[in-house]
Amino acid sequence: MNDSRHDPNTDDGLIQHFRQHSSGEPPASLDAFILATAHREAPKPAPNLWQRWLRLCQQPRWQMAFASVAGVALLVGVITRTSEFDQVQNTRLAAPATFSAPAPMSAPPRAESFSAEMSRDALPQGKLAKRAAPDPLEQGLLEVLRLRAAGEEAAATATLAELHKRFPEQNLEERLKALQVH
Repeated sequence: MNDSRHDPNTDDGLIQHFRQHSSGEPPASLDAFILATAHREAPKPAPNLWQRWLRLCQQPRWQMAFASVAGVALLVGVITRTSEFDQVQNTRLAAPATFSAPAPMSAPPRAESFSAEMSRDALPQGKLAKRAAPDPLEQGLLEVLRLRAAGEEAAATATLAELHKRFPEQNLEERLKALQVH
């Protein structure tokens, strides 16, 4: 199997030539080229949640959206806390709605007046604001009824005359009768 044309000395010359021109390591430029190509072709790691959030916050359209959501959340929090504080404060420090003269000692207190005042005081202040306050005509007529019950006819007549001046279009006698029934 030996080729007669093959010269063994040629192989030795080729080996010597290779040994003279080879340094054993590739040149530094080849190493740099391979490393640069590997870094360029390697997949980049996916950004974590914090990095994605930060990138979104830096875009102007998302800045407005996040600011709006944060503003609404803050507003809702302040409103709910304020209404809770008002309810607590109003139930503790609520003053009576109206002051009236004390009833004479000879007249016993009316049960319906007492229960109406107690139910009004028992309600939280927020619900009182929703309820309509009695109009001045009704308050004046109730005062006339109270004066008549106390036996002070002159004061009741004077109050009724004042109400006639203030509310000339109203039928005060009919409304007094309706209030007496209730």
